[in-house]
Amino acid sequence: MTFARSRGLDLVARMGQRRATMYLSCFCRRLVLVVGLGGLGATVAWSDWRRDDRTLAWLAGDQVVWQFSFDAARGKPFFHPLGAVGGASLTNFRPEDHPWHYGLWFSWKYINGVNYWEEERTTGKAQGATRWTPPTITSRPDGSATVRMDLTYVARTGQIDLTEVRVLEISAPAADGSYTIDWQARFTAGPAGAVLDRTPMPGEPKGQPNGGYAGLSLRMAGAPLAIAFLTSEVPVTEFTRDRARPAAPAVACNFAEEGRAVGGVAILSDPANSGERAPWYLIHSAQMRFVCAALLAPKPLVLRAGGTLALRYRVAVSRAAWTPAGLQAAWRQWALPAAR
Repeated sequence: MTFARSRGLDLVARMGQRRATMYLSCFCRRLVLVVGLGGLGATVAWSDWRRDDRTLAWLAGDQVVWQFSFDAARGKPFFHPLGAVGGASLTNFRPEDHPWHYGLWFSWKYINGVNYWEEERTTGKAQGATRWTPPTITSRPDGSATVRMDLTYVARTGQIDLTEVRVLEISAPAADGSYTIDWQARFTAGPAGAVLDRTPMPGEPKGQPNGGYAGLSLRMAGAPLAIAFLTSEVPVTEFTRDRARPAAPAVACNFAEEGRAVGGVAILSDPANSGERAPWYLIHSAQMRFVCAALLAPKPLVLRAGGTLALRYRVAVSRAAWTPAGLQAAWRQWALPAAR
């Protein structure tokens, strides 16, 4: 007889059936081992799912480790909060400077000249609407989940510019509190085709310092957390007008509070997306910390009517700090099957 069962049966006699049933319901939740850093030792916390008709969340004790929102009243589906088990939340949701930034989310900038990125501050609506049907969700006791959803990108004229099938595979948390989100999307152009475009890049006609962004994006937590950027090759320390545009298989950001690591998040790009030298757009300023897998930075993409585009990323959340070597190893293990 297990400890939980024997203790529960003893409680039946001492507390009564109803109270014991409530106790067993809580006691049989999954245990998560949270390994403290810096010699703090290990602690044990209950973990459980929280789900309603708008969100899916994974909790460890009182901490919402991650939450995925598919609320149709929002402009985009998104993850917020997002952090490692036992760590801080690493995302920033709808900040005042850019209320269309949704923590971890995906958005095109322009499709057929229609702006799907920025939203009007008064209405919360973009020129182009990103719509979706209720997702199909499979959640498991170990903390892993699969989310499948169909999205449609619709101009104000009613024209369907693009459709998308999105599949999110969230792993169970490891003993050190880390986990991954495998983000897969397949886009199909509407009957008029789809021109996927962005603000012109510096050096192009009408180029802007903020040109090039569109795609999978991460708006990150601000002060008091300190932040450091890196790629799978080197730390990123040089920013021009608060911006950097590295080309690498993966990028990551590490967070610390009073010199103590509180979490790191990485985005890994499949070579099929943009090659092994994938383009990234980073912002590091006092007001804004931002990462975008900027696949349109080199040039816009044109899809014929019914043409398709497949994208695949991995978002990896860790309590420990990333290093270039560790990030490179993680990317190779995930993206290059022959290297496993």
